[in-house]
Formats: sequence, C-alpha cells, structure tokens
Amino acid sequence: MDRREFLKKSAIGIASVAAVSVLGKTVYDMIEENEEQTEENSNAMKKIVILNGSPRKNGKTASLVNAFVEGAKSAGHEVREYYLQGMNIGGCLACEACSRNGGKCVQRDDMDTVSDAYEWADVIVFSSPMFWSTVSGQLKTCIDRLYAVQNKLGYTTTRETALLMTARGNDYSYALDFYHIFTEMLGWKDWGTVLGAGKEEEARALGASIK
Repeated sequence: MDRREFLKKSAIGIASVAAVSVLGKTVYDMIEENEEQTEENSNAMKKIVILNGSPRKNGKTASLVNAFVEGAKSAGHEVREYYLQGMNIGGCLACEACSRNGGKCVQRDDMDTVSDAYEWADVIVFSSPMFWSTVSGQLKTCIDRLYAVQNKLGYTTTRETALLMTARGNDYSYALDFYHIFTEMLGWKDWGTVLGAGKEEEARALGASIK
C-alpha cells in the first residue's frame, strides 16, 4: 500500500469515528453497550429440565412435552428432557444417609444424572399421565429421590416449575393437590399447568411464556 492510499483509508476511519462521536457515542461506547446487551440476553435464558413420567415414549403426554419444548426454545431457553421410564431409578430407601452426608444418595443409579440436571436447572417441569388420580409411579419415584439433592442444596434454594398432564377424564384435583403441596412446601414459583391431551398450543405458549 502506497502513502497516498494509506492516508486515504486513515481519513475514512477517522471520519467514521468522528461521525459516531457526533451522535454522542464513540465506537468504544457501542462495543460496551453490545457486550452489556449480550450479557443481559444470556442472563434472560432459563435452564429447563423436564421430568417425563409417562410410560409411553410417543404418547399424548410426550406430544405436550414436545410442544412445550418448542415454545421454550423459541424464547431462547435451554431444555433438557429426561424420559424416566427409560432410566434405572430405584425408590428412596428412607435411610436418611443423605441428610447426614451432605446430600449424597447411597444408591448409584441413573438418578445421579437427574440430580446433576436438577442442580443445573432454573425450572423443573413435571410431566405425567394421570395414574390413580395423581402422577405416575415413574415420576413419583423420581420426585422422592430428589430428597437427597435437595438436602445438598438446602431448602432456601428454590426453583421455578410447571406441570403437563394428560388423562382420560378431566378431574385433576388430586394430582394438583400433590403438585401444589410439593411446590409450595419448597417455595417454588409456579408458571402454570397444561391439563389435557390435545392442548399442544397451550403447552407451546406456556413454554414460550417462561422468562
């Protein structure tokens, strides 16, 4: 590059900076604002874990879950789903070892993966068909085992939550009692519920509404 070309490009660069400065902002101000905006957007992202207690991997409950995931991802959230029927999770032994050893369960099974996700998450979504007027055994067993990781985190650590359920009928009262007792006992923020097969649009809207 000769001297004349160098001076020409330098003048263009100086003029560009000057033009931005005239508007009250320097290039450095704009860079800083962009970095702050990026950080703000990152902070707005939620980490969502779905505990799917349906024994049918591709059933009506799964359809609600898929719609919820679509909505949540459209809002910029990160989602992890755990299909509990496909995992090896034993029932709680009521040994209370986790209350004495800092929240470490004595059982070594797939609950380790769920517990790690539970620690990572901001939002826990429960998903289940109705069994005997409440959640499935697969989901209830997993919830019982959360006792250990909750002992580790302490009961001042809260999460946000939502519930997706399907049933042949329309009486969800007992299931809602269980859900509300559990979440209110822990002081969780409830984003809402979707109750009933075929309510994919409602589930999608719920996923997108989380912020």
